[in-house]
Amino acid sequence: MPVRSSDDGNVEQDAPQTLIGWQGVRFLLPPEWNLTGFSLDRSNGYLKVDSPGSMFAQVKWTDPKYTQSRSVAEWAWRSWKTYRGGGVAAGGDPDLKQTLDAFLKDTAKAAKKSRSEFECKVKPESEELGGQRMAHNFSWTGNGQGQGKIWYCRECKRVVIAQVVGTARDPVPAVASVMFSEMRDHGEDGWETWALFDLVIGVPSNFSLKAQKLMSGYLRLEFQRIGGEKLVVERWGLADVALRRFSLGEWFEKTCPVRQHAGRVAESEVNGHKAVMTSGSVKSPSAWARALAEGAATKNPALHYEAAAWSCPEANRIYAVQVWRGKQTVGLIDEVVARCECH
Repeated sequence: MPVRSSDDGNVEQDAPQTLIGWQGVRFLLPPEWNLTGFSLDRSNGYLKVDSPGSMFAQVKWTDPKYTQSRSVAEWAWRSWKTYRGGGVAAGGDPDLKQTLDAFLKDTAKAAKKSRSEFECKVKPESEELGGQRMAHNFSWTGNGQGQGKIWYCRECKRVVIAQVVGTARDPVPAVASVMFSEMRDHGEDGWETWALFDLVIGVPSNFSLKAQKLMSGYLRLEFQRIGGEKLVVERWGLADVALRRFSLGEWFEKTCPVRQHAGRVAESEVNGHKAVMTSGSVKSPSAWARALAEGAATKNPALHYEAAAWSCPEANRIYAVQVWRGKQTVGLIDEVVARCECH
């Protein structure tokens, strides 16, 4: 059930929720919570989301079957090892209780430093999602309170530990209940949801996050996959100010490398909003050489450039998606744009 943590520490029902999505992990929290900490490392990831009060949520995961491959050959070698039974699955499910005991031991040490009595409860291991997960639920008190869960996903092979933490007066159980009721640890049908602040977009699972900029009026996520294909998602605030002196097409040409790729701007429509789109190709000799080198193994060098931008009056935001793709990758930008929720 939708919840909102109010100023007095109680929980309001039927309020909208905030979707958090990062590296395949996604969950719901009250709307005033925001992402404040994260890691770029997919194999050993971390997220922290803060409320405007004293509560926060933490998520940590290890992904032993995922190590960023530096080449197609390395990726193929890892895939072959996985196929032959390498990794966690070959030895059975991991010992979640041992991992959880170590986690709670560290929490107890922190409570001891604050001279608080620490108590914890751990429920027996159980299966979830039709046997896809093995999980332990846990709770603790001592210098505050926490409710959490640790689980192993037999499909994506991740071990995830997550908890909601707050003071004794905070509605930790209600927030944790919402968070864990819809929480997922991997994408679906080859796509992952990335959701932070007011940006929600779907990205193919085989793209890895390479760089990010998270500022008050500007967000940028840059992804790349083996072969050199690149995807950039951007969001600007205060669209009415940015477009006061320029049309959307003029702004697009000034902000994105349209002319650099000899692209022509055409009017279009995205999510019911007026949009502009362009397509072109890599022209710089150095960029051309780099694309050929990176795409040699896949025989699909990212020499084609496509981009789209649109203004959402309801959110007062400008969104842009840029793609550097190979000849064989058709329709990627349309699929990504269709998965962007702007309001």
